[in-house]
Amino acid sequence: MPEPAAYPTVLWSSRNGVFFACLGALAGMDTLSEFPFLLVHYGGAAFVASYLLAAILVTWPLVAAQIALGRRRRQRALQGLSAGEAGRGARFLWNTVRAAAMIGGFLVFCYVAVFSGWIFSYIQALLAGAFKNAALSLVVAHFTRLTDTPAAGLEWETAFITPVFAVAAMGPAAIEEVSRFVVPALVALVIGLAAYGVSLDSFFVSAPLLITTHVSHPAPAAALTALSQAFLGAGLGTASFVAYGAYVPAHTRVLRLSWWFVVAAVVCVWLAGLAFASIAYGAGLPPLPGGGFVFETLPLASERLPLGHVVVGLCYLALVLAAWVSTLSWLEPLMQLGHSWGIGRARTAAALGLASLAIGGALILSLKSWAFSFTFLGQTKTLGLLDILMMLAVNLLLPWGGGGMAVFLGWHDERAVEGPRAWGRVIWLWSLRLVVPAAVLTVVLSAPRLIL
Repeated sequence: MPEPAAYPTVLWSSRNGVFFACLGALAGMDTLSEFPFLLVHYGGAAFVASYLLAAILVTWPLVAAQIALGRRRRQRALQGLSAGEAGRGARFLWNTVRAAAMIGGFLVFCYVAVFSGWIFSYIQALLAGAFKNAALSLVVAHFTRLTDTPAAGLEWETAFITPVFAVAAMGPAAIEEVSRFVVPALVALVIGLAAYGVSLDSFFVSAPLLITTHVSHPAPAAALTALSQAFLGAGLGTASFVAYGAYVPAHTRVLRLSWWFVVAAVVCVWLAGLAFASIAYGAGLPPLPGGGFVFETLPLASERLPLGHVVVGLCYLALVLAAWVSTLSWLEPLMQLGHSWGIGRARTAAALGLASLAIGGALILSLKSWAFSFTFLGQTKTLGLLDILMMLAVNLLLPWGGGGMAVFLGWHDERAVEGPRAWGRVIWLWSLRLVVPAAVLTVVLSAPRLIL
């Protein structure tokens, strides 16, 4: 292995830079597209309260700890530990954790890149009027054509990843500038879409499902779903916040800053759920989960709402912006690791871009040409490689990355976070040591119901 190279001393220029970059990393596309369904089906305000509690007890401690570790180790943030820094057991734990986090984050990036490329295709179809007077059969036919032509899927994926890797290749200063523009634009879009949804006559019919407390599923199921979103939806197993922490100025109060952007992320996600669910109900459609909302509900809504094409186009734009800033954070650990091996950022970005296209092509083919079925924990899976990749990332790598970091940082390196042992730091420390590992274990054990 090449000798580690000293990483340039590059820092975020201000607290706003840290705030927007980390907020963009937390409020990813998956969470935004899932939240309308979750809000309606898991209790409205009750689910939001569960999600906020999970964010306070799981997201905040782990994000703050990762940022603090990255800030303390700087250019060595994602390298292995030396014999002088830790014993053999701690070194082994950290090496396996960082490997799982970086590989898992990249695999999820490849999946999201394919998904986001499809959104580009839908934006083009929307602009071309392909969904005019759309019936469900027409919308389904569009998606079928897209999945039946792998070359088209790769072209759209390339359109999505090209600006992502271009920014990643330019380094942290470019990531900060993009985040300072894109994240406020995303927040403004979400607020505008929420205002539009509230203005619809149907909002007063749907409001009881969106902003009041109702019981539609058992409380444990709602709590598990909120916990899963707070951990997996926030990308806590990807080491992105360790990488971003390497650029945080020494005087930054990590616990306080992390608290504010975690709370801001919860508010943004809730507003997005309120906006998207209101738009679906305004079109007389139920908010479907994830891909169903993006590729079925929104195209149908474009013909049923006032200014429907504009509104749905803005919904797609919001999802793409969220995907761009979150995937930038997932790539940064690998960009830093490549530099530590003596490989420039541009070459690392090019290599990762080619690898993501290769994996993305395999995922697209697995939908049809390479599809095969198998049974896992009593569930029949029909998408072959796509199912295997998601199980590997979601059920193994990301939980080990996030849970392992909590154990390592909570019991071995907790001094990385500054401050007196006030009540806030005590809550942070013991949440990191006990609550986060227990939450990750719960998510893993519940994964056949929640994720697969």
